[in-house]
Amino acid sequence: MIKIYYILFLLLATMSASSEAIEKQDCEIMQSESGSITLGFKSGGIGFGVGPEITFGSSSGVNWSGSVQYMVAEYQELCSRYNTGRISKKEYDKEIQNIIERSRRYEMELAEFFRKKKAVIFNEMKEYEK
Repeated sequence: MIKIYYILFLLLATMSASSEAIEKQDCEIMQSESGSITLGFKSGGIGFGVGPEITFGSSSGVNWSGSVQYMVAEYQELCSRYNTGRISKKEYDKEIQNIIERSRRYEMELAEFFRKKKAVIFNEMKEYEK
């Protein structure tokens, strides 16, 4: 979660330090790509093949972690609105701050929910021990 805040902070800092010219924003904030190579040995009956096997794979997608999903989706939508000129720089900056504040509030609510749930479970365990 801190990584997202850091990225958004850097994004805001670079935007405020830049000139007044409209710059396109990077909407692929959480996109990821990975590749893999696997080595193996196969053996089979007649006609099925025997010997070493090498496979190559790749995957791409979005890194979702916890409550970040909604925040990233909001940012990507806001970014595309800004890049197409549907909102001004001032509105963009205001909405970025709103996204950050909402996500922080949500994260705190989620942490409080799980803290209470954990307390209830431990209290039930104590009652069971008696």
